[in-house]
Amino acid sequence: MKYLIKTIKILFFLFGIIFALMIVLALTSAPFYMYYNLGQNPNKDTQITRPQQIVMFGGAGMPSEDNLMRLYHTAALARRFDVPVMLVHPKDSLCQAEMTRLLNQGGIEQITYMTSGANTRSQCLELKERHPQLINKPLLVVTSPEHVRRTVKSLNKVGFKEVIGVAAYPSTVDFDLSLKKEKLGGNEIVPSVESVKMRYTFFNYLKLEITCLREYLASGYYRIKGWV
Repeated sequence: MKYLIKTIKILFFLFGIIFALMIVLALTSAPFYMYYNLGQNPNKDTQITRPQQIVMFGGAGMPSEDNLMRLYHTAALARRFDVPVMLVHPKDSLCQAEMTRLLNQGGIEQITYMTSGANTRSQCLELKERHPQLINKPLLVVTSPEHVRRTVKSLNKVGFKEVIGVAAYPSTVDFDLSLKKEKLGGNEIVPSVESVKMRYTFFNYLKLEITCLREYLASGYYRIKGWV
């Protein structure tokens, strides 16, 4: 019992340190650059003039922020290069129908599906087994920013040669959200929080830190398993 209590105290101490570090980092631009770097294509030397296929890796429901952003970028790339789209997504008839409908609305008609696999590794293996003709073809892979590096490296590991990852970044706002000189009324004793950083950026960066931490753990696991 004594050792259990000691272990719990150590864990609480470690979690406290981690939480304090997250709070400090959220006050800096570090979380943004962590997230941004995860979304960069790891194959810097791979140059694709014209891809043969757009492959979108999905996994969220419909509608969802992640899938909607991925579909938006997928449709834009498919229109730009006039190439077919493949949706890699766990089998779900409702999601597939909604994803297809949105791509159709964006003018995309050439759509195929790969609905096997429950994680990135199994999806890459299934893609290789069911579509071996794509192994030596140039591919653009669309997924959420935090998954780009792991997805591209997983595809390279199973044999796909020419792969470029495209991060489905959301657009940023370009207007002033500060409250300077705003007359808001209410309880004047309680001060108004005018800082945009404290109202929005701080909490957004905390969310990005959790997203990045999860991806770092997943990437570490993939590396240990020899999947990347």
